Amino acid sequence: MVSWQRMTSEVVRTPIRTWPRRLSERPGLRPGFQSEKALGVAASRTQLSADPVRSKTGRVGFFQLISMGVTWFKLWRDLSHNKARTALVVISMAVGLFVLGVILGAYSMMLEGLDRDWQAWVPVHVSLWGWFVPDEAEQVALREEGVADVECMIDTAFHYRLVDGDAERSQEWREARLIARQDYEQQRFGVIRLLAGDWPSERAIAVESMTADYYGVYVGSVILVQAGNHERRLSVAGIVRDPDAGMPPRFGGRAYYYATPDTATWLTGDDYNRIDVRLDSPGDADVRVRVDELRARMDSSHMPVWGTWIRNPDEHWFRAAAETLLVILTTSGGVSLLLSVFLIVNTVNAIVAQQVWQIGVMKVVGATGARVVRTYLAIGLCYGVLALLLAVPLGAAGAYWLAAWALDQFELAIGPFYVVPGTVLVQVGVGLAVPLLASLPPVLGGARTMPHDAISTYGLGSDFGRGLLDRLMGLVRWLPRPMALSLRNTFRHRARVVLTLIALALGGALFVAVLSTQASCSQTLRLLLADSGADATVHFADAYRVERLLAATEQTPAVVRAEVWKQWNVRLQLDEGRERPLRLVGVPPDSHLLRPRIIAGRGLLPGDGNAIVLNSTAAFEEGIAVGDTVRFDIQDRETTWTVVGLVVNAQERSLVPFATLSRETESRNVGWEVAVMAEDHDAASQRALVDSLRAAYVAYRLDADDFSTTTEYEARVWSRFGVVLYLLLAISLLAAVVGSIGLTGTMSINVVERRREIGVMRATGASSSSVAAIFVAEGVVIGALSWLLAVPLSYPSARLFSNLVGESLLRVPFEFVYAVDGAGLWLFVVLLVSALASLWPALQATRVSVREALSYE
Repeated sequence: MVSWQRMTSEVVRTPIRTWPRRLSERPGLRPGFQSEKALGVAASRTQLSADPVRSKTGRVGFFQLISMGVTWFKLWRDLSHNKARTALVVISMAVGLFVLGVILGAYSMMLEGLDRDWQAWVPVHVSLWGWFVPDEAEQVALREEGVADVECMIDTAFHYRLVDGDAERSQEWREARLIARQDYEQQRFGVIRLLAGDWPSERAIAVESMTADYYGVYVGSVILVQAGNHERRLSVAGIVRDPDAGMPPRFGGRAYYYATPDTATWLTGDDYNRIDVRLDSPGDADVRVRVDELRARMDSSHMPVWGTWIRNPDEHWFRAAAETLLVILTTSGGVSLLLSVFLIVNTVNAIVAQQVWQIGVMKVVGATGARVVRTYLAIGLCYGVLALLLAVPLGAAGAYWLAAWALDQFELAIGPFYVVPGTVLVQVGVGLAVPLLASLPPVLGGARTMPHDAISTYGLGSDFGRGLLDRLMGLVRWLPRPMALSLRNTFRHRARVVLTLIALALGGALFVAVLSTQASCSQTLRLLLADSGADATVHFADAYRVERLLAATEQTPAVVRAEVWKQWNVRLQLDEGRERPLRLVGVPPDSHLLRPRIIAGRGLLPGDGNAIVLNSTAAFEEGIAVGDTVRFDIQDRETTWTVVGLVVNAQERSLVPFATLSRETESRNVGWEVAVMAEDHDAASQRALVDSLRAAYVAYRLDADDFSTTTEYEARVWSRFGVVLYLLLAISLLAAVVGSIGLTGTMSINVVERRREIGVMRATGASSSSVAAIFVAEGVVIGALSWLLAVPLSYPSARLFSNLVGESLLRVPFEFVYAVDGAGLWLFVVLLVSALASLWPALQATRVSVREALSYE
């Protein structure tokens, strides 16, 4: 039996090309011994011979091989031989894993923080609105079975402006909610926390922390409140935190202030109008029935309830919006990972193609196909491990930062740094599975190569010119020689070109789809906001006769047209005893100030009776179509209405004839909302209009409690969608980054594979700049071809992505707009990136000496 030392010493001293013959002539060699030892020596020696310096010290490399193990030594050589290629693959995959870690980690951290704050609030289960006598209402509610605790309070709106010394008149009037509770010191549920200063007292109020931060209100600030025909001053005594305060003002939410009941009545004239209820078993399936019984008991006690709101005590109210953002961001992260898959396939394919002769030698000396597969799959596994080493810590830090930022918008602290274990497990699972699966096809293809075919390979691309496409490229003779050479080389490795084009096309399609979604969102919002031709709307605390409202409004010089509208909150009666809140707006059928966006059926017509143009969100979620009938109670009477159309609007309002709503509500010829059109429509003119209307209503003794200009309303709506638009912009930039990394890696592989070719060209007189120009032109050709594929692919992708985001945010698809400028921008980006991605590796290759390039294996 031949000893291992003798066999390997002879192999090392033997020329590479005689390995198969010399090894096969040795008597007594065990096949297993050859597959485990000799194949590693052969493969590793091939790598060592590529470096003249290492070839001289081959025995040192051999002893390193003995200590490290042949497979790991070969793996190390394959990864370190082209560090730039390895870095590009690892970075490309790490980007996708990083995005995945940030998305899932931040989502978990944010919901954990919000739910923790929600539970600390001791959630209210049900809220009822009406007009109540506190002690009597609480006693009636507590007698109902299943009611654990109740609290009566005042919840109303008021207008204020911040007093700033002598400049108080320059401050804008703002709308805010005013909450008045009976006892702030002994709160049993719906707990608000005092952060600074004192609780509200007589003639002193507290401000919610998000309002204080956004508007610059501090302890000791003075606000001026409009109270009927008077203006009253109050000082800010404290800053509180209320988890039920809704969206932050910076994202379109309202300002919140807190007062004692006496102060609230002194300011607004309102009495107790809200009851919060805690139930014994809020999760029961019959909670709706129990709420109806409670409502009926209140009605029978001469305290009618005109609205109810059932809360989910286990989930924060922002969870639905967070899930929408999760869907959008996860989609982008998935595309990023998909782009890195194509780069991994190309990279492993290139390594296998470069080492096809080595695979032949390995098989000759006894390596099985399974052994070859395991050896080269380890390369893909190493890519995943290296990517995870980058993505896991960076993803954890990014998730913590993003969650901290999101919670800070709600004035919440995230606490010390921590990592979400589930997110890390997902990253590790994906990071190990994706490269293995991506590496499997090229590795299996290489492992199936017969030893004779592998050893007789005379270089990469030796079969070029045999195919129809190659012959067609050869007929192109009118181009300059460098350009013609670049065009022919582009299609030398057709499988790799196809994968590269698919990766770039997907990146370009995502880029254009995101920009199209942004454009579609903007167009949809413009259409939604354009449904009203009014410059301002005014809500009144009480109902007034239509003639009186119009007289007071039209005597203002800037007013061109005015209409009286009427709003009414009802509950839509659904199957199985379910109900859904619905906001009705009674408008004149021939209104000149309302241009609703009808997406099905028709609008209101003169002569319509019980006709309703139903909000599309309610219609789609409940399966209601044009022609169906709907039922809801008005004034304790069930009424039936025919759906004549579906409308989309930002306020989720349903439209009915003003006269019909007046008849059903027994409030004929009165209203409590006025829509006004002015001569000029800019923001300054609208504010001046509001000031004039306020003075006119004071003169007519009309108690207006809410003034809203169209500009202010549009700003609130845009701010709500602003976060989504910014995230979509970040996704588009991410697509460009991942696509550029993938293209850089592909071009680097192409250049590395053709270093011998570069050496031949330079040896025959070609300058480095001429060689680099050939590869740059090749990269530009690939980029241009990918753009031609991306444009047709981007249209259905953009429509699908736009519909997904629209359904998540508005429950209806966006008004689709294809971003033509986005397609043009991507052409510029992909051509620029293609040139840069090809230039860098080409210049690196031209710095290699001719001798080293020609000795490259």
